[in-house]
Amino acid sequence: MRGVPRPDLRPELFAAADRILAREGAAGLTSRAITDEAGCAKGILHNHFDGLEGFLTEYAADRLQRAVDELSGLPARAGQGDILDNLTEAAVTLFDSGALPTAALISARPALATRIGTAIAADSALNTSERFFADYLSAEQTAGRLLPGQDTHTLAFALVGSIHHLFFTSQGTELAPTRVRQIIRTLLRL
Repeated sequence: MRGVPRPDLRPELFAAADRILAREGAAGLTSRAITDEAGCAKGILHNHFDGLEGFLTEYAADRLQRAVDELSGLPARAGQGDILDNLTEAAVTLFDSGALPTAALISARPALATRIGTAIAADSALNTSERFFADYLSAEQTAGRLLPGQDTHTLAFALVGSIHHLFFTSQGTELAPTRVRQIIRTLLRL
């Protein structure tokens, strides 16, 4: 209905975009496809999101933030379980939790990268995720489970950068946990 506020609109539209991306890829994300999938008025993206590009920017930024939010509990896992298991699971989760479709969207629409960068400003998803990895590694080092004297911030940078590279060279497939584990083992000398 026209003019009736819908607090659930944003998540409904984002979920519709998720389904379209999974089914048709980035090329399927049109204003009409998204609003049809969500069952709402055609002009809603223009009225609430500054058009399709504005919607896609908010959608991609939201999905990147969700991926980082999933990683936020990593530092609290220090001292529990196996270090390699914890880091492998965190890295795979970070890059497989909506990152594949979001990366495909950004690749298909390069101008979105700049808009997303502006939307999430100074504290980008990769910087935040790197900080969570560094905090985890520092906590493991303090607990005596990681070699003393290692630069945990540089290790976190190398870890995130390596997995990021693996993600983008995997050509649209999910990360292989065994490969991620091998990279982490090599970097941390475990």
